[in-house]
Amino acid sequence: MLDNKHSLAEFDKFQKKTIKHWITNGPDLNSVSEAEQFGKYIALKLKKVKIPNKKNSVDESVSTSQIRQVFTKLKSIEAKGGLKNEAEKIEFLMLKPLMAYVVGRHKKTGLKQLQVRLNWGIDEVMEADDDDERQKRFKNFCKLFEAILAYHKSHGGN
Repeated sequence: MLDNKHSLAEFDKFQKKTIKHWITNGPDLNSVSEAEQFGKYIALKLKKVKIPNKKNSVDESVSTSQIRQVFTKLKSIEAKGGLKNEAEKIEFLMLKPLMAYVVGRHKKTGLKQLQVRLNWGIDEVMEADDDDERQKRFKNFCKLFEAILAYHKSHGGN
């Protein structure tokens, strides 16, 4: 993975406050635009990254196969009706360690940045005061993940 000195300017826009707003209020034009830039970055702009003291550039981009397991698990929870009982809440929280496994296995900057944003979203969903609000936030989280993947694919993500 890239070191912390690597410029991640494209990630700077898609920050915690945007994720929080999306999860609590649903998407708006600004947050959708930021999701598009993030999807583009993890698909396209990380394909050839020059690492200091290395001869060749490396591919730090995200492939759909690397995140398919996480997305499939999310869609499975959604198909069961969302976070209506304790078992689904636990399954949803377990997306965090599943994503950590994916990041550890592939060691790519794009995956790490996706993990950070998904963790922010998961936390925001689970911090809801009641079940109705949590369910609304869960649906918004699903839309967020779908938007990132859609833009990732539209910008050449494999």
